[in-house]
Amino acid sequence: MYRYGVQCALEALPERVPAVFRGTINEVAAASAKAGYDAMELYIHDPKEKDVNEMLRAAKDNGLAYCCICTGLEIIINKLCLTDDSISVRQRAVDRLKEHLDLGAALGCPVVVGSMRGNIPDAQHRAAYLARLGEGLGQLNDYAEMVGGALLIENIHQYTSNYLNTLAEVCAFIEALRLSRLKLHIDTHSMHIEETAPFEAVRQSGDLIGYVHFSDSNRGYPGAGCIDFKAYYHALLDAGYTGYITSECQPYPSQEACAVRGLAYMKAMEQAALLERMPFKED
Repeated sequence: MYRYGVQCALEALPERVPAVFRGTINEVAAASAKAGYDAMELYIHDPKEKDVNEMLRAAKDNGLAYCCICTGLEIIINKLCLTDDSISVRQRAVDRLKEHLDLGAALGCPVVVGSMRGNIPDAQHRAAYLARLGEGLGQLNDYAEMVGGALLIENIHQYTSNYLNTLAEVCAFIEALRLSRLKLHIDTHSMHIEETAPFEAVRQSGDLIGYVHFSDSNRGYPGAGCIDFKAYYHALLDAGYTGYITSECQPYPSQEACAVRGLAYMKAMEQAALLERMPFKED
């Protein structure tokens, strides 16, 4: 039922950054297809430097689609943040995300706003920073409507972000903004840290869910830690989610082993959940 994506980095990254395949677009496309995935998620910065035609060709040649563009490198490398105290930095962040939306529209996938939202330096000014984030997302939503793109905002654990940590917080923020192109991006690793009732939180999110990352408790591939992924499948099915599920993991014990083991485990848990939902018939 579900289609599966794998996160691929086209940039040089430290080993512990959670991206499974690393290399050129042709290298990661070939590896993703060999491992059995349906789509690639891209971890990039400076999207104008990318060759769209080459990316489309690499996907087509390997029978793949694109499922998402992650933008966290923009704050890590380029220091661009939607809530920065500098108006010019905030505008540059919006402009850069518009470039990601252009690329996403060309590749047929959404763009996630994760760590680019920044942190709130003083809780007394929380409302002002949330307003800045909302203003930036509003500009991006208008642009997404114009180019045919889509936006996601992610729940991120407290060790990276000091706000919008739980699904309930992110959903309330999305509902208050009422933007046509903005949906929730779920990350199970962050949920393992932040949620007290993770599966009910997924069910409560319902049709706000736009995308899902599966990553185990230790940031390993699904099945390498202690998260109950079968229960996540039940929750996602109850919520009515039918989109991509993407593996975002540290590449251990190797890129290939991480990809293959994670996909096999996800598919096994999906099938187990579906079997449990079938009506029981006595002989």
